Amino acid sequence: METLYRVPFLVLECPNLKLKKPPWVHMPSAMTVYALVVVSYFLITGGIIYDVIVEPPSVGSMTDEHGHQRPVAFLAYRVNGQYIMEGLASSFLFTMGGLGFIILDRSNAPNIPKLNRFLLLFIGFVCVLLSFFMARVFMRMKLPYG
Repeated sequence: METLYRVPFLVLECPNLKLKKPPWVHMPSAMTVYALVVVSYFLITGGIIYDVIVEPPSVGSMTDEHGHQRPVAFLAYRVNGQYIMEGLASSFLFTMGGLGFIILDRSNAPNIPKLNRFLLLFIGFVCVLLSFFMARVFMRMKLPYG
């Protein structure tokens, strides 16, 4: 296998370049990178790619027994389809659960006072549990008999 990798470099020669980083390029702060990761996580789990390709409506409508049109936020009985509001709501819950785990991790620092540690633990558990149970409610709306 080593000889197979060596074959192209018998013909090709790597150039001797001395590249320098431009002076205006700086290393981003950890909080900037974290914010970009959270925003991209929110958009990807919200189905932004699906929304761009399929172009679903933001909310749907359903006719009730009296003939009136009622708005619905969840596309029932379709796991592989979604309205835009449904994707954003689910994405918000996934992001809130992830932030809850990060808050729980931050509460484990050694220099945090006892009251702040308790508050961080409480907020972290609330975020994780609320997002979990609300995601179950959303899935029950998508699959009522599942």
